[in-house]
Amino acid sequence: MKPSKYTNAKGETKWQFQIFMGRDSITGKQINRKRKGFNTKQEALIAYAQLLEQRENDTFSDKSKVTVQELYNSWWKEYEKGLEPSTLSKTQSYFKLHILPVTKDIKVADIKPHILQQILNNWALEAKSGLVWGRYFKRLITYAYFNNIIISNPFDKVSTPKVINKTKERKHEVFLNSEQLGRFLNYWQDKQLNQYAYFRLMAYTGMRRGEILALEWLDINFNKKTVSITKSVGLDYRNGKTSMYVKEPKASSRRTLSLDSFTLSILKKYQESATTKVIWPGTHVYMDFNVPERWLQTFRNNKNVDPDLKLVTLHGLRHTHATVLFEQAALNGKAAPLKAVQKRLGHANIEMTLNIYTHVTEKEDNLINDVLENGLT
Repeated sequence: MKPSKYTNAKGETKWQFQIFMGRDSITGKQINRKRKGFNTKQEALIAYAQLLEQRENDTFSDKSKVTVQELYNSWWKEYEKGLEPSTLSKTQSYFKLHILPVTKDIKVADIKPHILQQILNNWALEAKSGLVWGRYFKRLITYAYFNNIIISNPFDKVSTPKVINKTKERKHEVFLNSEQLGRFLNYWQDKQLNQYAYFRLMAYTGMRRGEILALEWLDINFNKKTVSITKSVGLDYRNGKTSMYVKEPKASSRRTLSLDSFTLSILKKYQESATTKVIWPGTHVYMDFNVPERWLQTFRNNKNVDPDLKLVTLHGLRHTHATVLFEQAALNGKAAPLKAVQKRLGHANIEMTLNIYTHVTEKEDNLINDVLENGLT
């Protein structure tokens, strides 16, 4: 039976299907498998096709002996189709460094809920990222369920770990306010022009690291005072080798941003000594991702740098652009330009922009205090 719609207990529209898988070798009875819970017809069709192919090829001759490693090898062939190298690199690292070392020799049929819960709890205690490893492991086990390797999904009977190791938790990104950003850029004003231009452009556009590294001089329109973001540099670090590649951005990330005159003057001066079409060239066409990180590390190690500036990261600088825009809007008595900031940062949805907006800068906090001191009218 091909996929069909149904409504679950919550009133949600889902997709399901039933497929004949063969006959029991002992009783001779038909073996039919029913799968449900798919969000789209396309998802159901993919699972249907996989089961159909499995029926024809009998991928796993003895399903009771299939190990997690064998399951992963089969799942990876399906998963890697059509995905970007950077996404595949991240997924592969999760499995090879964290998930498979613990689970590869376990038979999939032996992963009962209580065993799975212990694995998830241990990962959560190891690192906060353990929750992410659990989500990827769920994809793998769900693949086993949809492909008739197990008759039930143990993830349906476990809960998200409550105790999480926060000692290795990534520190909250440090954003700078307008005054701090001024001091930060003043430091770079006396350094190499490529460094000053890099940090100035990042702080005044909120571009991602991959986007700024992929820029070519043709992307800067000095007459219209704009920069066009049409590509990004990605990292492929699968199988122990690291390489850079150019990728197409998502629809929300493809955008044209206005530039202020001073930033343009810095870029223009930098262009005078340029010898390549790429604005920030490197050994392999584009400058390596680690180079700006090393610049920042030198900055942090400088004893003359103000302590309140030393914790800022490249990602923090990207979001500094948003907080400064919010801050300046507040200082001028205007509403925060959420949609405009969303567009400049290339956020797919407004929620991502709102998450930045919640990190109120000190100056905005003082404005609120002033309003309270004067009384609400």
